[in-house]
Amino acid sequence: MARIFITGAAGFIGGAIARHAARTHAVHGGVRRRQDLPPGINRVITGDLAEPRFGLPDVDIVIHAAGLGHKRGIARAEWQRQNVDAAVNLARAAKLAGAKRLILISTAYVHGRVHAGIVTDDTAPAPMDDYAQSKLDAEAAMRNAFGPGVCILRPAAVIGPGCPGNILLLIKLLQRGIPLPFASIDNRRGFIPAADLATLALLLAECENPPPVVLAAHPETISTPALLRALAAGLGMEARLLPCPGALLGLAARLAGRHAMWQSLSGNFETLPRAALQLGWKPAQSLADSLRETSWYYNTTAKPLDAAAQ
Repeated sequence: MARIFITGAAGFIGGAIARHAARTHAVHGGVRRRQDLPPGINRVITGDLAEPRFGLPDVDIVIHAAGLGHKRGIARAEWQRQNVDAAVNLARAAKLAGAKRLILISTAYVHGRVHAGIVTDDTAPAPMDDYAQSKLDAEAAMRNAFGPGVCILRPAAVIGPGCPGNILLLIKLLQRGIPLPFASIDNRRGFIPAADLATLALLLAECENPPPVVLAAHPETISTPALLRALAAGLGMEARLLPCPGALLGLAARLAGRHAMWQSLSGNFETLPRAALQLGWKPAQSLADSLRETSWYYNTTAKPLDAAAQ
């Protein structure tokens, strides 16, 4: 039984990893402020990780799942503070706590929101915004601060019950029965369910010599129209999709200040998680089933969807 410290233990990704790890290991969950965690997870209040005034309990492995993401209008300095400075502070604290391995939950979008080829573990980075650049900078900074023993896990867009981001916006549009002009989109994009990301993170924590960089993505990819149909199925409805020229939609997105979101909807980001598959990892279910499960949660939870988006 390893002693594992996980940052962001109350968050969507960190919470999934902490709950999974707590089944077989002694888990300390790092949180910014006092809040409840599931049974079996020892709460550690760190405060702001970007401020180097915290310590960790004696641990074997640290998994860094906290960070700034899914935000618009953030200054570059704040991206760097929350994602790079915090990573450096955690790496230093992990060394003092005796950790031998440090796993950073980065992002596959260090390769861009769109990519002409197939994204794998060794694809060259090409960040397209301050968020992705800050995550790439955090990777290098953490290696420098911690030394040997760092493993970088780069997830594609993370889905699952409670997920934030563009998937939540699409679910809201589908629930309102609004016809969506996306039937003509012909693309492939990669995703990773949070539960499968958790099993992969724990596999990297447990294996003797993990690869230095691992892409986290479901072996299947999906087109945007098929994604919308799967989400609609989880809501117990059919997706109302209409054909529309992509150039026209792209122009409208630019005028509305949503060009990045349009790239994520229409562009290709095909993934192939070679290293994860070679380690013996496999997802629990099909990507379509995971998408249906994601939207089913929002269709059945007592929490109003608009409140869940805040």
